Formats: sequence, C-alpha cells, structure tokens
Amino acid sequence: MRFNLEKKILFLILAVCIAFSVVFTINQTAAILDHHHTDHDCPQCRQIEAAKYFIKTIKLAIIGVFFTASLVFSGQTQKKYTESAAYILSPVTLKVRFNS
Repeated sequence: MRFNLEKKILFLILAVCIAFSVVFTINQTAAILDHHHTDHDCPQCRQIEAAKYFIKTIKLAIIGVFFTASLVFSGQTQKKYTESAAYILSPVTLKVRFNS
C-alpha cells in the first residue's frame, strides 16, 4: 500500500513540474513576442522557436500518455470482467425465441 502511495506522490510531483515548465515557457515567450529583429541570428527568435518545439513535444507526450493509460485501463477491465463479458450478448440475455 505504501509503495502505491509513493508512486502517486512521485507522479503528482512530476505533473506539477511539467505544468510549471509549460506555464513558465509560455510566459517567457509571451514577454518577447513583440520584439524587433536586430540581426540575422536573433536570440529572441531562437527562444520563440525553442518554445514552440517544447510545447509541441509536451503535446505529443500527453497524447502518448493518454493512449497508454487507456490501453492499460482497458486491459485491466477486460481481465477483471472476462467471465461476465462472455454472457452480455448471449441469446438468453437478448431474449431470442427459437420458434419451430
């Protein structure tokens, strides 16, 4: 039981860190969004591009975690309810009559 609680706390800390980094990146990028280009190799433009790449990577990671969690959840529910799932669409439960 304690191991499960420690895992939940670890995942909560990780989620808070990711949320903080996303908010920090968005705020820093919004602060320099209206800059004027000074030269060909503009550091603000590089920072904006890095922020776009970071946000895109975080979106892909969240999508991956969502699909992984849905697969794990569906696997766990199928293991738990295998005997009841076989009888859901039986002729008896559908009340099919066989008249001869």
